Amino acid sequence: MLRSARSPSTTTFTTASVALVAVCAAAGVPAPLYVVYQQTYGVSTIALTGAFAVYILPLLAALLCCGSLSDHVGRRRVAVPAILVGAVACLVLASVDSAAPLIVGRAVQGLSIGLALSALGAFVVDLAPASRPGLPGAVTSGAPPGGIAIGALASGAAVQLAPERAPVLSFVVTAVVLAGAAVAVALLPETAGGRSGALRSLRPVVRVPPSARAVFPTVCLLVAATYVLGGFTQALAPSLAVSVLGRHDLFSGALAVAVYHLCGPVAGLAAARLRAVRALAGGAAVLAVGVGGYVVAIAVGSFGAYLAAAVVAGAGFGVAFAGAMRVLLERSPAGVHAGTLAAVYLFCYLAAAVSSLLAGVAVEIWGLAPVATVLCGLVVVMVTTGATGSVLRVRAA
Repeated sequence: MLRSARSPSTTTFTTASVALVAVCAAAGVPAPLYVVYQQTYGVSTIALTGAFAVYILPLLAALLCCGSLSDHVGRRRVAVPAILVGAVACLVLASVDSAAPLIVGRAVQGLSIGLALSALGAFVVDLAPASRPGLPGAVTSGAPPGGIAIGALASGAAVQLAPERAPVLSFVVTAVVLAGAAVAVALLPETAGGRSGALRSLRPVVRVPPSARAVFPTVCLLVAATYVLGGFTQALAPSLAVSVLGRHDLFSGALAVAVYHLCGPVAGLAAARLRAVRALAGGAAVLAVGVGGYVVAIAVGSFGAYLAAAVVAGAGFGVAFAGAMRVLLERSPAGVHAGTLAAVYLFCYLAAAVSSLLAGVAVEIWGLAPVATVLCGLVVVMVTTGATGSVLRVRAA
């Protein structure tokens, strides 16, 4: 692997981390606007969850085919185009007046995220200070949900303050931010590249290093559970806040999305010094408790109880995810981090896409509250099974 002549610095690490958060924030901008799309343009629930599923498909394709590309051609050559594609997606989404541009824009956005997650995530790992070994795992696990929370809160506030202009303004501002992030990443020192086999790396293969394969299935089951819950939150939490939890202001929908996603990375960073397996197990237990709180909040129709449960679930998610990523990265040799991260995200987003699409269809048949309750039960089962299996396999190694 090519190494920069300069040692990684706090500035370069921060730049890569902020760029990763910015790309992920763009994915959170549409969520609070879904209620507006429903009320103004008559976009159906199936179309909203379908837009999330369509967003996932190119994301998965990018991870599957290009997940290791930056290991061969360099981080910047993949990361910069990925960020610029995200800016283009925002301009498409700024024109939404029906389901079609929403679906197209989300598909382009998915491509951007898929390319950026592995390249920028590996950049973060490469540039992390050696004195903080837990930091890259916390950032790579926390950037997607943290970015989504920031994007959702920003667009939710815009909708509340200027509902007529918010859909266009939110995406235009995000496009400008992404353009600036692309410039900043282009100036970072290169940390990878020079490896042969770039074209061969484009074959759709999941690349998990042999040293990480023993724990990979159970760790992915745990992490996928958090993405199933996060995908449902992005697609339907704003509607849940209005139709089940008794809220009528649009900003509450943004809070319903943001609290879970924002508490995750904060808790993950706070727990960065914990041993990886301890963070994984403890975070999973807290996450299960928080998901149980969701069920209670839905049953009693309390938005306050829902937010309290989101804080607990989000904190558990952040700690468990950070611990899970560290378990895998500690078993992944230098130079193949992008492939490892791509494999994790591939399974996580696939689980989120399938569950969100099925949930959208089920909501039309059985209603939002029953489907949300069943989904929460599924998440608890996945979390418990994944965490237990991961701990046992780590201890057996």
